[in-house]
Formats: sequence, structure tokens, C-alpha cells
Amino acid sequence: MATYIDRYRAGEHEQVWAELTALSDAVRTEPLLSEAMAVARETMAWARQNVELLIPRLEAIGYRFGFYEEGAPVPSYPGPLVPPPPDITTQLDTLETAVGALPLSLRAWYEAVGAVDFMGFHAQWRAIYPDPLVVNELELEYRLDSYRDWREECDEEGEEEMGPYEYEFAPDFYHKANVSGGAPYGIALPCLTADATAENEPHRTTFVDYLRICFQWGGFPGLDPNIAEVNSTQHIAYLTEGLLPL
Repeated sequence: MATYIDRYRAGEHEQVWAELTALSDAVRTEPLLSEAMAVARETMAWARQNVELLIPRLEAIGYRFGFYEEGAPVPSYPGPLVPPPPDITTQLDTLETAVGALPLSLRAWYEAVGAVDFMGFHAQWRAIYPDPLVVNELELEYRLDSYRDWREECDEEGEEEMGPYEYEFAPDFYHKANVSGGAPYGIALPCLTADATAENEPHRTTFVDYLRICFQWGGFPGLDPNIAEVNSTQHIAYLTEGLLPL
């Protein structure tokens, strides 16, 4: 019988992720855990390759990383790709011990990719909110402080009132365009499943599927002509050529 990783490599990308996620917390038991992590790491290795293809292509077509459309610099812009630090496994273990489990997809992202920030602008794109791909750095101390603040608020207001702790991985599409907007994209923790819902993200889908949608549009879901008037068709074809399916 073919393993999950064999099936994934054979092209059953969405089916494999759907099945692993449907296992719920049973995916944390062996041998399923090892199989699921193999799929997650393979997925995110392919995502890393896509990011590394897109960065020079975007630069070649005149995309300006790190600047808003009006020309103002994005504050504290880290660059389009920040690889994981050498101690990322230790940082992830520390975070999960304090806060609770990350979905396997997000943990594998941080192990393989690190942080990605495609915020910037292209003068020819008409999309008001291109929603560039962003997955923030882990920033362990910030996350631990954020969790402590949430716990204190839960003590005051009650956990039912506060809702689950949300790991914020990206600003929403308004803030990415330097416009005051809604809540950040996030994932409720702890999460014992293989993948998880990307909260507040417009497509209302999972983290892995959010990445698929991003790569479908060259890193910018807001360039989808179904939701924006865009004159970037030729750019999308160039940007997405040869990207690996997740």
C-alpha cells in the first residue's frame, strides 16, 4: 500500500492533505505522525523553491519589495525571504511547550522556509489590495509575551469570552496596503491536526490551501481577476511558470 508521502509525490497533493487533516488529532500518533511530517516537510520544501523562484522574477518585472504604492517604506521590512535560524527546532519546541501544538503544516513551514514578506507594489497593477504572501517570522519572545498577555486577559475576562489564543502569521490585506483594516490572519492554538484554518483570511481555507492560492497568483491572491480589475495577466503567466504544486 502506498504511503502518504508516495501518494503526495505522485501528484495526490490536495487529497493527501485532506485525508491527513481529516484524521484530526489521531495524526499525532505513530506511525501516522512520521508520515504526516514527511508530507508537511516535502510540501514546505516545495513552497521554499516557489518563493525562491518568485523573488527574482518579481524583481525582473519591476516589483518593488518593501515599499507601499505611495512610495513610503514598509516599516522594519525584513526582506522577501528570511531563512530559518539554526536553532529553529529548539525555538519551535519552546513555543509549543508554552503555547500548545502548532499544526504540522505551520511547524514544517518554519523549519523549511522561515519567513516570507512580499509586501511592496508594482506600478502597472490596478489591484487595490493585491494581498501579497506574508508569513511572519517566529519571533519567539514576542510570541511568548503575546501568549502571557492573552492568559492574563483570560484570567480577567474568562477564556470563553476571550476565545482561543490566535497565532498571528500575517497582517490582513488592508494593512498590507497601508490601510487601516481588519484582524490579522491567524491560527487558533493549540492545534493537534495536520493543517488548520487560516482565520480571518478571505478565502476561509486552510494554511496549506492559502499557500496554494498565493502561488496560483504569483504570490498575490488579490490579482485574481474575479475579485479585482487587473492588467497583470502577462505577469501572472511569467511568475507562475514552473511553480511546484503543493
